[in-house]
Amino acid sequence: MGIELVGDLGYLLLICSGVGALAYIFKQPMILGFLIAGILIGPFGPFKLIHSTEMLNSFSDIAIVLLLFGVGLAFPLKQLRAIGRIGTGIAVIEVLVMLGIGFGVGAAFGWNFYDAMFLAAALSISSTAIIVKVLEDMGKMEATSSLLMIGVLVIEDIVAVVIISAMHSGVISGSFEFTQILATIGQIGLFIGGTIVAGVLVMPKLFSLISRLERYEITIMFALGTAFGLAFLSYSLGFSAATGAFLAGVIIAGTRFSDQVSTLIQPTREIFVAIFFVTIGALMDLSTISEYWAPIAVITVVTIFGKIGAVYGGVRLFGFDKTFAMGIGLSMAQLGEFSFIVLKVGQDLGVVSPFLFPIVGTVVALTTFVGPMLVKLGARAVAVYE
Repeated sequence: MGIELVGDLGYLLLICSGVGALAYIFKQPMILGFLIAGILIGPFGPFKLIHSTEMLNSFSDIAIVLLLFGVGLAFPLKQLRAIGRIGTGIAVIEVLVMLGIGFGVGAAFGWNFYDAMFLAAALSISSTAIIVKVLEDMGKMEATSSLLMIGVLVIEDIVAVVIISAMHSGVISGSFEFTQILATIGQIGLFIGGTIVAGVLVMPKLFSLISRLERYEITIMFALGTAFGLAFLSYSLGFSAATGAFLAGVIIAGTRFSDQVSTLIQPTREIFVAIFFVTIGALMDLSTISEYWAPIAVITVVTIFGKIGAVYGGVRLFGFDKTFAMGIGLSMAQLGEFSFIVLKVGQDLGVVSPFLFPIVGTVVALTTFVGPMLVKLGARAVAVYE
């Protein structure tokens, strides 16, 4: 690549900052702006400023590790106990319903097994970033309904990590029999449990030693080294690199240095997360949209109404009334970052068709656009209960 890498990175960051600024000015989600930036400068876009898909893939791999590391950092183990069975139950119901709907839609369109399976996984997880951002802007983060939604989102993030690793292992082994899936989930559980136990015992002591040096660069290098090291270990064991990165964040979140680490990596993480969405946009061949407008329309509709219905049913199952359940359901009806991570895993494994990225990318863009409006509508519906 040579000096071309420098030029590509320059184009990427400049266009990303410009379009991101426009998205902010017009009060649109930043994710939407970054996707558009990628479409404009990618090899399939009108300007074609970036030609190296190898470079794009390398940056997105780094971004996935940082993104999942950040998710883990915001998730101390004690938070699990606070979520309880209600948040866990609603999350599991929504994921299972959307997995079934997504696979059914893919099969109905005649897509192969892997395309239908990865579509199902991409539709199963709501966007933590978008929902939390809207709730913060509305000053509703401490509301009862918001705490319930955040609990559901936390469980969904964990389920997403397990799904990604299970699919990664299944593709590599070539088997998706029920017993094989259970065995894979069991192996993932052992890896997660063993890593967390080892990390909880060792990590606080290591950070205590490092903190005595009072050098922030050593702290950040050790934290990022842990994230990338566990990501590589996870990948080497046949799981997804995202699992290891997430676990690294969870382990460090359990130490008293978590806030310091989170603050130190925030600028780096934000840059690479932006690069990730620009990369996804750049890899989307929008010329296929005219050919696949019907799947895009159907998937968008079933995603919004499927998530509303699944969450509504889950909330009602735990004894809440109809208005409160509908408010929570409306707030959870969009896709986000995990949809792209799922598809990226499928692309790296070479098992998903090229048309799936632009289809799901367009659906994400559409649900991202209407998502904030639905969250605000949902917040008004539950306001009487706060």
